[in-house]
Amino acid sequence: MEILLSADGAEALGARFSSIDGITPILFQRDGSLTRDGVPVTRDEVNPKGAWLSLDVLITKRVFDYVDHLLNLPSLEWIQSTAAGFDNPLFVEMAKKGIRLTNSDAQSIAIAEFVLGSVLVEFQNPTARLQHQADKKWKGVDFREVAGTTWMIVGIGNIGNETAKRARAFDAHIIGVKRTGESPEAHETIRPAEMKTRLAECDVVVFTSPLNKETHHMGNAEFFSSMKEGATFVNIGRGGLVNETDLVAALNKGTPGVAILDVFETEPLPEASPFWDHPNVRVTPHSSPKSNGTPLRAQQLFLENLEAFLNGNPLRNEVSAETIIGSAA
Repeated sequence: MEILLSADGAEALGARFSSIDGITPILFQRDGSLTRDGVPVTRDEVNPKGAWLSLDVLITKRVFDYVDHLLNLPSLEWIQSTAAGFDNPLFVEMAKKGIRLTNSDAQSIAIAEFVLGSVLVEFQNPTARLQHQADKKWKGVDFREVAGTTWMIVGIGNIGNETAKRARAFDAHIIGVKRTGESPEAHETIRPAEMKTRLAECDVVVFTSPLNKETHHMGNAEFFSSMKEGATFVNIGRGGLVNETDLVAALNKGTPGVAILDVFETEPLPEASPFWDHPNVRVTPHSSPKSNGTPLRAQQLFLENLEAFLNGNPLRNEVSAETIIGSAA
């Protein structure tokens, strides 16, 4: 069976991939060409049934050439993505073609640690400590404890549960917001319709939701005005979850007090954005998953699902076509 993946991705997998029986790699090269056994081939000459959309492709401009292949290979049955969400319209097109799609939870631990670390920075104020050290001043810095705080995690799935697990270890109370089911890591799970009535209790509010027609701009003027004064707001989900104009206005009023933003409606964030210079905004460039562990977990997930695909077994993290298409309707 032919499997499409990037040459860099195959190199990173090494013997773990090349030793799998019954597969022939079709390699997507850095110049956009395809090779099989080191020989250049055209798209019409290959028939891959599975493909890996690895991180080395996903975060570069090469992704457009790669996706063009994915959308024009009639033999393709399954794609493993390293992205957590399928809100990009290109995934909708893949789902409409009947291609099975599996997303990734490989970044969940990294993002959870990013969230907790970012909140701790706000609570602990290490910048002041470092300044005192630089000034050679024997002066302590008061700080706020996470213990006893209440966190609301909106869209509590893989990333949200890992975040909740870490915040709970610091004795925070966790309210998970989820459309159906219960979160195993939250102290209580509520439905989206209830969240605005609970916001005034929360010291930290974290958006981890996928972006769809229901969640688009759920962070709006009404939402922010319902928050506790001085609360910390974190968005590591998607930029489109937040009405950015409303957020700036809310920050100027002190609710929330601080916004930790790793995702934006326009990326890269334009230089003219007021977020860059706002004293109560912390900007990072969609980099919360960039840990040493994320690539390794992504590789392992692909290999596990590849084995399952080859053997006709259920795929981990498969998202139904109905869910992907319906969320964009």
